[in-house]
Amino acid sequence: MTEPEKPQGLETVPSENRPSDEQSPTEPFPCPACGQLLSPSCRVCVACHHAIDPAEIRKPGALQAVEIPPPQQLEPVRFSWRTFLIVFAISVAGESLLQRFMSPMKDQLVMGGVQILCSIWVLYDASQKRLPKPQRWALGTLLLWIVIFPWYLERRRRPTQPCPFIEGPVKRTTLAALFILLAVLFYVIFKYAPPR
Repeated sequence: MTEPEKPQGLETVPSENRPSDEQSPTEPFPCPACGQLLSPSCRVCVACHHAIDPAEIRKPGALQAVEIPPPQQLEPVRFSWRTFLIVFAISVAGESLLQRFMSPMKDQLVMGGVQILCSIWVLYDASQKRLPKPQRWALGTLLLWIVIFPWYLERRRRPTQPCPFIEGPVKRTTLAALFILLAVLFYVIFKYAPPR
């Protein structure tokens, strides 16, 4: 007896070629042809129209994990003793010249004017370079010129690096100490100012 002929339109797929449930993806997967992320039920890529063969799909375990390097923390700008000594030597030389050719009153006025001009320049330059907290740099230059001005000269050379000591958040105790120091400074200036 011969086997009954099968209808021509219906062909059975061999069991080894039929995708099993184990081969079917259960999670979103990239298209083997173009890399477009597809849903687990997708059988044709929506981007390149490539027919999805479950055998071509890489398992998540086969994908190599791409290690993302941690962001590098920039080294903060530290106080430069070299710049400080250069500025200090220049200021001492200028002070000695002023004392030789001017009276003490005019000498103090010139040095005070230099500090004011330096603080104005620091405010303008820090704003142009878009450094954080330019007002702090300018105020520090005005009140403590010999320390803050050399530090700013070092800071402006490295605008991408932070300076937490000047530009970081300020505690209330630090603000209170600064206000007390400022009040004492003005008291000393007005008390010991020479009579007119």
